[in-house]
Order: sequence, then C-alpha cells, then structure tokens
Amino acid sequence: MIARFWTKACLIAPCAALLILTVPASAQQSAPPETVFRNVRVLNVLKGELGPATDVAVTGNKIAAIGSSAKAAAGAKIIDGKGQTLMPGLIDVHVHIGFGSLLLTQLYSPDTTPEKLGSAMTRSAGQMLLRGFTAVRDMGGPIFPLKRAIDAGKTPGPRIWPSGAVISQTSGHGDFRTPSERSRRFFGKPSRAEEYGATFIADGRDDVLTATRENLRMGASQIKLMAGGGTSSAYDPIDVTQYTLDEMKAAVEAADDWNTYVAVHAYTPRAVRRAIEAGVKCIEHGQLLDEPTIELMAQRGVWLSAQNLIPDSPNMTEERRKKRADIIAGNARLWPMAKKHGVKLAWGTDLLFEPELNAQQNSLILALRQWFTPAEILKMVTYDNAQLLALSGPRAPYEGKLGIVAEGALADLILVNGDPLSNLDLIADPTKNFSIVMKDGVIYKNAAH
Repeated sequence: MIARFWTKACLIAPCAALLILTVPASAQQSAPPETVFRNVRVLNVLKGELGPATDVAVTGNKIAAIGSSAKAAAGAKIIDGKGQTLMPGLIDVHVHIGFGSLLLTQLYSPDTTPEKLGSAMTRSAGQMLLRGFTAVRDMGGPIFPLKRAIDAGKTPGPRIWPSGAVISQTSGHGDFRTPSERSRRFFGKPSRAEEYGATFIADGRDDVLTATRENLRMGASQIKLMAGGGTSSAYDPIDVTQYTLDEMKAAVEAADDWNTYVAVHAYTPRAVRRAIEAGVKCIEHGQLLDEPTIELMAQRGVWLSAQNLIPDSPNMTEERRKKRADIIAGNARLWPMAKKHGVKLAWGTDLLFEPELNAQQNSLILALRQWFTPAEILKMVTYDNAQLLALSGPRAPYEGKLGIVAEGALADLILVNGDPLSNLDLIADPTKNFSIVMKDGVIYKNAAH
C-alpha cells in the first residue's frame, strides 16, 4: 500500500515543498515585547501540584518571572487568567507530519495537485499547534521544508525535531519501492521515495554511514533506523530482524560523532537487543517485548518511545489488520511492564495516512489512564517527552528548556479552563478547554475573555 502511495505522491512532493516555503508574509506572527498572565495557577508537572493564583511574565520567547516579580512593563499584553491553569505545551515524540495529511487514496488520486498536498501539510501543522502541541519529534519523512517555513514564521506549527529520511535495509520497513522499481545498487537508479527524502535504502556499513551523514547534513536532530518488521510495509513480516550488528553500529557511530543518537523502529526482543548492543539510545514501539528485554533497557538507560496504538480503521487493508493484531494486544503488556522496571518512558501517537485521526491526538493521551495517574501522564507528555528531545544535545534545533513552567524556560504554554490534575478529560478537548496556546512567546490561540 505504501509502495502504491509513492507512485503518485513523489511526483508532487517537490512543488508541495515550494508551496510550504512561500506562505505569504501576512501569515507571520511576532510576539509582543512582553506578555503577563494575571491570576493563573501554575501546574508543576514535576511535583504533580497546582499552585496558588499568581502572575507569570513572558519576555521575548522565555518565561521571565513568576510571582510578585512578574511586573508588566509599558506596552505589555495583559491576560486575565481568571484562576485557570497555566501548564507547559504538550509534546508528541512520534509524529509523521508529511504522511499524515491526506488519505492514501487522495495521495495517489489524479485529482491531487501539489497545491492540495502542500495546503494539507501546512494545515495539519497549524491544527496540531492549536491542539496545544507546541513541540514534536518527526520520526521519518520529507519534513525539512515545512520545518524551515515554521521556524521562519511563515506558517504556524509546532517546533519540530526532524529525523529526515528513514534509513532501511533492502526489504526493510522503509523499502517503499513499487514492484517495478529495481535496486539502486544493481541498476543505478534511486527509487522515487529516496529521491524525495522519505527514505534511504542502505545496505552495508558504507551505505548506512552515508545515509546517516546525509540526514545530519540536512539538519536531522536524531537518526531513525528500521530495525525490524512493520505493519504498514509491504515486504517485511513483523518477526524479522533488520540490519546486522555492524550496519547498525555504523549509524550509531556516525550519529555519536555528531553528538546525537539513533532511534530504531522495533517490536521484538531480538531486534531490540541487537539495537541495544549497537548503542541505540531509543526504541520506538516495542509492543512485543518480553520482561528480560525491558529489564535490559532499564539497566542500560535506553528510552522507550511507546504508543497506545488505536484499533483498526476502515481504511486499513486486510494484510495490515493481520500484522497489527499482536501489536495492538501488546499495548496492555508493554506500558505496565516498562513502568514497573523504571524504563525511561516517552509517549507519541504515530498516526499515518489517515488525517481524520489527527483530531484524536489529544484524546489518545487519555488511554494512558489504564496504567498511570493524571499527574504521571501530564508529566510524561510535557517534561518527560522534553527530556527525550534534549537527547539530541547540540543537534537540537532550539535552545532552552521545554516541558516546564519555570523562570528561564521557553514560553511554550497552554492556559487550560480547569484543573487537568483532577479532570484529565480537559486535555482531550482543546477547542473547548484551551483558552491560550503560546509557542515561543507568540500567542497562536486566544479565547481568554
């Protein structure tokens, strides 16, 4: 199915990228010299506590003062918080903005124009920000043009930690070739997916080194490697292990030389253990892991970036449904097991090719209540996720602290109409319950009256 997507989508990707980069200057937003929130209750996600009514001053893109020192200078924008909760912006550490904007049928339809795709991608990013997601980690795809446009203020969207093209072996989870596309190694022509920045098909140490360095050259903040089978790829069963130890080590060594890390797509104990041996610092998914492997992750300090994947949708093929069955069942085992053993946990959504599901991004957080308290959940989707973003070190695209409301931290903030500690459901309806969404000191939504 993904292979068929590339037949059409890759033909329109270049123009779409140009469209994203040429959003009119009127779409740009700038922060006032200072914004002061009056009468707000600050959510301390580290302690799981809601503080008393106070004032918070934002100067430029940072929180300048909290409490009595939060004085309003001349020209400052004053927001009456009316006792609402001021909390850090939400963070999703596993998104694919480029691939979540249109249905597969739309992407390979003759009626899909570059303008439609570009508009859909831009719209998706803007909607994500209005849902309160002020930072995301994009785990594969041609994301760099959109990120540049957002960072330049040409279109609204979250901060993006980009992986760039996924790196996959031949017949791996990132081999998106159509049946008619032959191997670049033997026939000399890259696949369309490779040409347009979605994937690198890289076999052998030298190819993996080059693919990793190409992504780093483009500005990747971390590297995404496919270490095992996937549910949405045509050629690889779930149980297969991908990349030899030496190949995986090549990616880790190249990333380490750039002071960043490798994250791998993997479900099975065998794939994850090989990745850990290679020096990988983050496992994406992991729904088929056993307890000894989880214990090993905890001992080695390896992150688990997990998702509580949604059930099958009507748009999924029968083949994908079959491949997903054990993965879906593994959700209920993975989260409590990882919590029990103290694994470094992060949360993401991993929504692909079904844009109608994007609106569920917030409500997917609520599924974590099966295993975590509201305080633990709020900490995970803010502070803990921010710590995973910080793993990029000097390759992180933004300077400053995220995931916390504190003096000196970046001003990525949400004003919530209510107390999410006592009513986590508030997070699931951002249209109704988020009065203010601020990113980098700029207010993108203001429903406070």
